[in-house]
Amino acid sequence: MHRTVQRIKALGKRAEVAINPATPASVLKEVLPDLDQVLVMTVNPGFGHQHFLGLMLPKIRRVAQMIEWIKPDCELEVEGGIDWATAPIAVAAGANVLVAGTSVFGADKDVTTARDSLRDAATQVTQ
Repeated sequence: MHRTVQRIKALGKRAEVAINPATPASVLKEVLPDLDQVLVMTVNPGFGHQHFLGLMLPKIRRVAQMIEWIKPDCELEVEGGIDWATAPIAVAAGANVLVAGTSVFGADKDVTTARDSLRDAATQVTQ
């Protein structure tokens, strides 16, 4: 992973690493200083319409803490099961980038309205 991240940076590009639900946050420690973004998957990748795995919240918090200590300008992205209920808790855990598919493109409203209402929900953070 380190060699790949170094190559991406050598090309003058932003580097991001994604970790799946079963991958520990600790794998990021050595490469985090070189990353621009970390993606924490809150579902097992492969298909849409999956439900957010709430047991990933402690991992999001751990990664957010690692970012704060090691690379404060690194973004923390969360993907998987993001909707009006899960967006605020993901943001409260430390995410500042959310990826949503079904809740925007499968909503009963047009995409722009769905996106805007999801964005509004994400700002309703409760600790």
